[in-house]
Order: sequence, then structure tokens, then C-alpha cells
Amino acid sequence: MIGAALHWRESPSPDGPRLSAAELLALVCDPMQVVETRLLAYMDSPMGRIPEVGGHLLGAGGKRLRPLLAVLASRATDAPLNVGIAVGCAAELIHTATLFHDDVVDGGAVRRGRPAARMVYGNGIAVLVGDFCFARGLGSVAATGSLTAVEALAAAVTEMAEGEVAQLESAGDPEATADSYFDVIDRKTGSLMAWCARVGGVLPGPLDAALARYGRLLGRAFQITDDVLDCAGDDTASGKSPGRDLQEGKLTLPVLLACQARPALRDDIRSAMGEAGVSTADAARILQETRAAGGLDCARAEAMALARTAAAELQAVPPSSFRDALAALARLSVERVA
Repeated sequence: MIGAALHWRESPSPDGPRLSAAELLALVCDPMQVVETRLLAYMDSPMGRIPEVGGHLLGAGGKRLRPLLAVLASRATDAPLNVGIAVGCAAELIHTATLFHDDVVDGGAVRRGRPAARMVYGNGIAVLVGDFCFARGLGSVAATGSLTAVEALAAAVTEMAEGEVAQLESAGDPEATADSYFDVIDRKTGSLMAWCARVGGVLPGPLDAALARYGRLLGRAFQITDDVLDCAGDDTASGKSPGRDLQEGKLTLPVLLACQARPALRDDIRSAMGEAGVSTADAARILQETRAAGGLDCARAEAMALARTAAAELQAVPPSSFRDALAALARLSVERVA
């Protein structure tokens, strides 16, 4: 394996080992190929256009971060690899389902750099194929026979739904705060990340707690980076329409930090915010002010600090190349440009 030629650290550094994404993936190439094969199989159906619509999103170049996290965590903790693969497949399918649904709820037009499924196939089938993905994801974890993993997934999906509702209800609120932002992303993103890092919850107590914290912190760092990319205004980087969050009335961390630096920006947002968000022109102007106020740089720094804290949680995991890869994954998640 390629990792054998690297100089692994005895314990995770604050920034994680300087592994490239290719080196990290090489450690788990075979199980990740199993994930890809199973994902294709899970999207198979004799009913209508389910495979085509599912493939539109699953085959659009997703990062497969959640399966990678589950597989690496299983190898780092000696959890059964078959459970790690099943958890990874379930997480990717459930995440895909939320993307189908989110685009319908938010009226999204672009996803992963291509037209959103709802733009190609319509809202109805996008919602229903999302439901299909949810069901397939549940089937993946149920097939392990682990009631613990099923119960932990139910709790994670409940949190995800609560986070989505909280975000929807807060959309258009110009008084949103960093605390409310973190509450949403902890539920919306962190819950599923933590479930993957825990290998579905089958780890013994101390490992489970440490990897749950690692996953939550990774989820925060990853989501902040996504929001920075959205504010950067490049749809090839964020994979969705630039400035879409602001247009939907969502104040993400870069904007909130810019408001702290320039209180007048909050007043500007209050004036521009309507019931459905802000106009395209207002969003572009507010994002320009956000960048000028250093909101993107401050948010990136926060994401990197969270990644370092996540890596520190891995001290509870026995030393190995896979533990170092988990530390590197945290760093790579915030250094990415897409």
C-alpha cells in the first residue's frame, strides 16, 4: 500500500499529517471500490427512471467523504470492515436524499456543477427518488444486523431533520447569530458525520465518545468551508449557484463574522432582506462587502481551528496509518477549493 512508504507520526499533529488526498484514498482503495459498487446496486430498480435520476446526482462527482470517514474509522479502530462499508453506503445514500429534497425546498437550480435533478426531471420525481435513497440507506445499515447502528442512525436522521427545519424557519431572519448557525450545522451536517466516525455506534465507550466529537468537529469545519466557497461566488467551486445561501435568506458564518467586523453590514442586510431572502443583485453586493470585511478569511481560520481540534480528539485512537489518515482528512476537508 502507498501509505507504507510514508513517514507516519506516532500521534496526530495539530494540522494532521501532510498526506495528499490520493495518498489517503490509497489506504482504503479496495473497500472504497466496494462502496462504489454497492451504491450502484442500491440505485437499481425496475421502476421507471429511478436509476437514471439517482445516477444524475450520485454520479456527479461527489466527494464520498462520509463513506471514506466510516471506512477509515473502521480500519483505525478494528471495527468490522463490513459494518464500516455498510455505514458509509447508508450515509452517502441518506446524504444524497437530503440533497434531492433540499433542492426542491430551496428551489435550487445547480448541484455539483450540473443542473439540479429537479430542473431536469421535475420536483415530484426528485422528492420520490430522494425517498428511495433514504430507504436504500436504511436497508444498508439494517443488513449488518446491528440494532445499535440502526438506533444510532435513527437518532442522527432525526437531528438532521431538526436542523433542516431550524434552517428553514430562520431563513430571512437578519438577526441570525453565530450560535444559531452552529446549532443548525451541528444537526444538519455534524450528526451524520459523527455517526460515520463512530462506525454507526458499534465502538466501545471511550472510542465512541472521542470519534463522535471528532465527527461533529469535522462536520462543522466541512460545512463552514462549504459556506466559504458559496460566498466566494464561483459555482465551479461550490457546485451550486453562487450566493445561493444569501438569496435564500441564510446568513452563514462568513457573513456573520463580517457583520461583527462591520456592524453597518448588518443594517444593510436588514434593509435588503425580504420574506424570501435577498435579490441576486443585493446578494452580490453583500458578498463583496463580506469579502472586503475579511469574513471569508476569518471563517477559513475558524474551520482550520476546528479541524485541528478534531485531530486532537484522535489521541484516544491507537496509533496507525489509518488514525493519521483521519487527522489528514480533517485538514484536507478545509483546505479544499471545491
